[in-house]
Amino acid sequence: MAGNGDLSSHDLRVHLFASDNEAFMATAAAITEIIRLSTDKNQTSNVILAAGNSVSKTLSFLSPSATDWQRVNWYLADERHVGTENPLRNDRQMAIALKNSLGESHGRIFSPSPLLALKEAAAEYASRIERINMFDVCLLGMGNDGHIASLTPKHPALNSSQLCCEIIDSPNLPKERITLTLKTFGRAQNRILVTTGPSKVAAVRKYIIDSQSPVRLYNPTAIFADQAAYS
Repeated sequence: MAGNGDLSSHDLRVHLFASDNEAFMATAAAITEIIRLSTDKNQTSNVILAAGNSVSKTLSFLSPSATDWQRVNWYLADERHVGTENPLRNDRQMAIALKNSLGESHGRIFSPSPLLALKEAAAEYASRIERINMFDVCLLGMGNDGHIASLTPKHPALNSSQLCCEIIDSPNLPKERITLTLKTFGRAQNRILVTTGPSKVAAVRKYIIDSQSPVRLYNPTAIFADQAAYS
């Protein structure tokens, strides 16, 4: 049951695969089924999505014919506070990934505005998030340092009571970012983490022993990983 266990390989929420591609395929299948059920029932599906290699690889395994993707609203879990055309923008990266797998009919992507000042952009994005009572799924990856979205280990933002907050001191450049918070992630019925590769071993070991790590606080309902990450 979610909330119990340490997310070790013995935890029933952890699904391990022999290769990274198998983990990505399984993750894609899981979120596709969640989205399909929601669009069938509610005519739409609201999804939180992080950028990054693992999530992009997962999106590459989505099938255009699996559901009506035009009904999906994709909300970025975090965004770098840079200009609209900057290639570092997460929404640009996710748009490319979704178009590559689903074509133009991939749904709508929402992210913090690059045209507002940092604090105002966070507040404006929070106002949009607040209108959604429950997200169907939140799909996050994990950095080598254990961060999720733009929530790094021991950062004060982990304790934020807001739905969305600004970051001015990210250890990963650029320093200014906007991130959804654990409070918002808690409004997702399904909280999924996908992580693969030997570069993630230290971070995986850390969250297994540290109940205050970002991943443990995220309280995932499922983790999809390869054996290399859990070695």
